[in-house]
Amino acid sequence: LRLLLQVVVSSPTMTTSGITPGFFYGSVTVPCQYDQQFRENTKYWCKGIFYEFCSIVAKTPRNRENNRSSIRDDKEAGVFTVTMTSLRKSDQDIYWCVIATEGRNVHTRVSLLVSPMKYGEDILSFPFHH
Repeated sequence: LRLLLQVVVSSPTMTTSGITPGFFYGSVTVPCQYDQQFRENTKYWCKGIFYEFCSIVAKTPRNRENNRSSIRDDKEAGVFTVTMTSLRKSDQDIYWCVIATEGRNVHTRVSLLVSPMKYGEDILSFPFHH
């Protein structure tokens, strides 16, 4: 496992930010950059601590039926972007930017941290139940 994570983090074929913060009820966008050799490959966003057992959340070219997560592939820029909305505590997990290939899939690990909004941020726009 240590070796796998080392390879993932230093992967020259795809990069993204390692830790992504988000807030309850808010949204988060994660850009996954890749080499042009993968422009036509299927990309997906997968959830789970271990890549081998992760579950697909969103996938190109068409999204799965999921109204809180979407994926968009900009082939010219060489980046696919995942957006998750209406974040909740259960969304906090390890995710993977994945490119499907004929050999071993290319994948990069992302940690999503979801926290309550800080005082003074735009919390009044959310419905609160007392």
